[in-house]
Amino acid sequence: MGNHTLFGLYDCPILIQELYLRGFKVRGLAHRSHWMSGVGETFTRFGAVKASPMAAYKLLRQGEPVLLFPGGAREVNKRKGEAYKLIWKRDTDFVRMAAKLDAIIVPFAALGADDAYDVAFDTEDILASPFASLVKGFIDRALPGLDYEETIPPITKLPGLGIPSLVPVPRFNRIYFKFLPPVDTREIDCDIRDAEQCADLYGQVKETVEGGIAALMAEREADPENDFDVRIRKQVFGMLPDFLPKW
Repeated sequence: MGNHTLFGLYDCPILIQELYLRGFKVRGLAHRSHWMSGVGETFTRFGAVKASPMAAYKLLRQGEPVLLFPGGAREVNKRKGEAYKLIWKRDTDFVRMAAKLDAIIVPFAALGADDAYDVAFDTEDILASPFASLVKGFIDRALPGLDYEETIPPITKLPGLGIPSLVPVPRFNRIYFKFLPPVDTREIDCDIRDAEQCADLYGQVKETVEGGIAALMAEREADPENDFDVRIRKQVFGMLPDFLPKW
């Protein structure tokens, strides 16, 4: 479990693919709006299920690895100035569930995708615009019952042009992931009936993810190949014959 990034489109497939190559077929808990919008079958093909406490419980009970973003849709649709901010829900059900099933919680941090987009208008801007009623009406028809605050995505700018685009197009930022020390719920004292103990464990996991994000920011700052242009030049020049000049 870790931080969700803006849109979740850029880094999530990379994360799932990397885990798959390492032998972990994770089952993602995806927002039900994906199935309401018609793309749910694609998510299902990649192992995702509709997010719900019962779905997570069944998967964990069967011993399957579960990929969870406690921030959910709200963390996907970040506002301006919320890059890499954890917007996790107060509900600690996942901690209680993990403790009940003796599951291992593996916190992770993700960096890069929030910087890949320039937000022109965030959700609050759209809801305050003259088009708010039109947008709400569309959601009420296409995705009935969903919260506007979590459902309306921001409008981003096209990279290099600065023109607002309804289709989010990312810059080719380097993506960083950091997996942090796991929490074996069998080795800690967490009574699932004690709300305070569950909240403490929830807070510890959240702080661990925040620390991971800070560590990744420091690593990115020191990464000489963070810029896309640098990586491209290095790869192109690396393919040139030795007798040609390289600069």
